[in-house]
Amino acid sequence: MKHIVIISGGSLNPAFVKTYMKSLSYDRLFVADKGLEYAKTLELIPDYVVGDFDTVNADILDEYEQKAEQSGQIVVERHPARKDETDTELAVWKAMEEGAEQITLFGATGTRLDHVFANVGLLKQTVERNIEMFIVDETNRIRIVDGQCRPECCIRKEQHFGTYLSLVALTDEVCGVTLRGLEYSLTNATIYRGSSRTVSNQMAEKRAYISIRKGQLLIMESSDEWKMDAPIM
Repeated sequence: MKHIVIISGGSLNPAFVKTYMKSLSYDRLFVADKGLEYAKTLELIPDYVVGDFDTVNADILDEYEQKAEQSGQIVVERHPARKDETDTELAVWKAMEEGAEQITLFGATGTRLDHVFANVGLLKQTVERNIEMFIVDETNRIRIVDGQCRPECCIRKEQHFGTYLSLVALTDEVCGVTLRGLEYSLTNATIYRGSSRTVSNQMAEKRAYISIRKGQLLIMESSDEWKMDAPIM
């Protein structure tokens, strides 16, 4: 499975990302705009750097552009500020073009809710192409299941990220929702967009199973705070 990690320019806890990435097996590292600063802090060498570079430190960008020229191993792709995509979307599209089967996205959450919601939209784009994508920060791990492409997932308790497991309908209705191994189970239920019915569930057994028949469901594993010894994969 080809796995591409993307670091974007939203809020990011370097200590958490460093710990999380130790557990990852990945093929390529992409960074979007200010994500380059995080890569430098984490002492990571990206394969691909993309953006309009309106937020990244100019000296750091210059440093990596020189590395790209000298090594030929780093690709730096500059885009105009006036464009139809966010820098993060450009990075995700590049990952899809390169045949990613799994994408892990850091730096996709934070104070800019407009970007957060846009990044959730990227989850929708990837799942519809049968690509498994996660948005991860120190207190949340987010993915989507899709009734047509990826209709189910299994979460093992020892790998459960956080305390809570919440489900939110992204389509008008999500049909055939079945939950097993959780405190609150469901069988062939319908969840409607705007409902909070499936928020703040918790693991009850060693494995939790989530499946749907139709629609798209956002799956969020969450906790109130990050603990260094918490499971991350």
